[in-house]
Amino acid sequence: MQQDVLSDVCAGLRLRSDLYFTAELAGDFSVHIPADGARIRFHLVLAGGCKLLLSENAPPIDLCEGDLVLVPNGRGHILCDAPGTKAVTLADAMAVGFDPVAGVLRNQPEGAGDVRLLCGFCAFDDDERHPGFGLIEDHVILRADDPTTQAQSSIVAMIETLAQDIQPGWRSALARLMEVLVIALMAAQLKRADLPQGFLAGLADKKIARALSAMHAQPERDWTAELLAKQAGMSRTRFVVRFGACVGIAPMQYLQNWRMGRAKALLRDTNLSMDEVALRCGYQSMPAFSRRFKAQYGEGPGAFRRGLRQPVAGQ
Repeated sequence: MQQDVLSDVCAGLRLRSDLYFTAELAGDFSVHIPADGARIRFHLVLAGGCKLLLSENAPPIDLCEGDLVLVPNGRGHILCDAPGTKAVTLADAMAVGFDPVAGVLRNQPEGAGDVRLLCGFCAFDDDERHPGFGLIEDHVILRADDPTTQAQSSIVAMIETLAQDIQPGWRSALARLMEVLVIALMAAQLKRADLPQGFLAGLADKKIARALSAMHAQPERDWTAELLAKQAGMSRTRFVVRFGACVGIAPMQYLQNWRMGRAKALLRDTNLSMDEVALRCGYQSMPAFSRRFKAQYGEGPGAFRRGLRQPVAGQ
């Protein structure tokens, strides 16, 4: 079976999800959600409807009950009742109307909200970003009544059920479902004919995908551009050019980045010795491994592992 590169990347970078709050809004409202790193923010309309603005001057996008929108790449956006309503910052809205015990943001007294939204995010650990990886569009909307997205809509329906009928463990279950949904959306993009340059475009190219699969299956192997080209069934020159055109970086740079990501995961998740981690990531020399790791992450592998094991103050 061919190496599942998409699963490898999601596991290595640790896709995670969590809730911000439930928003209960009434009357005139407009909240500006600021840009935030590489996060994928999501909003599920539990009741009523609202408008999404991807910028102050952008045309409004209608969101109706049952719809779920994802805004990737940390992009700032506005949720409002109408485009003309003056926007307040999320920080100001939270300062006035957030109930931390209930986890609810309100712009009116309790019970007055006729629009209910479930708001949260998905992100990779430390907001680390795989080259060209993530949702490609400015936004993705899964409509409650769209038969073309039946598989994803079934996940959204499960999320909505959890949010409406809160039971013990619902937040954790909802977070896992959001992660499944994001991965499913990324996988669905592999069928697109207009994929821009990036990791997903590499996976969509059968020849380049074979080379990516080989790198992920055996990161410890002494790969060269020639050997990877053979995996792809291409000449070295054609392979290097095509890989760069698809993925956006050279194949050996991709391999180096993947090895470092794998090293980080092994240091974090296992008790393997430093020498064994280096070997599993293709480094026969411990000093060479340490230099490369420090160049990539700003600290050596030993310091990185020690930092993970430092006790948190107050615990």
